[in-house]
Amino acid sequence: MFSAVKSLRESLTRTRDAVFGRVATLLGQSEITAETWDELEATLIQADLGAPLADALIQRLRARASAEGLIRADALKGALGQELRRLLSDPCPLTLSARPTVIALVGVNGSGKTTSAAKLGRYFQRQGRSVMLAAADTFRAAAIDQLQA
Repeated sequence: MFSAVKSLRESLTRTRDAVFGRVATLLGQSEITAETWDELEATLIQADLGAPLADALIQRLRARASAEGLIRADALKGALGQELRRLLSDPCPLTLSARPTVIALVGVNGSGKTTSAAKLGRYFQRQGRSVMLAAADTFRAAAIDQLQA
């Protein structure tokens, strides 16, 4: 089991490094162009942010670039980091009035769905809620073992 966790961690590290490496390379260019915006949006979508969120980030960054007079792509790196932190710092209201409440996690292989499910389960248990986790991973039988651990 530990080799599976190590393999998953290494896979996620490679993915993170590839995505952030592409962003760093892209934003290391000298001038912001239409291609810069298109490539940045594509990179954000490929990072599994989803098209609506990637579009919203690009719109906010375009507005900031215009308002702050940013013309160099490397100046966008700090602005992108600030916008991502702003999005992550706003709590998302969660209403669990329906009984039972079902939460489905969807994502690409290796994106952390099983780990997130376990963390959510623990979070709700600490609130005194009853939790049932069901592994629906059709390609990785170890998901059940991971949830039991």
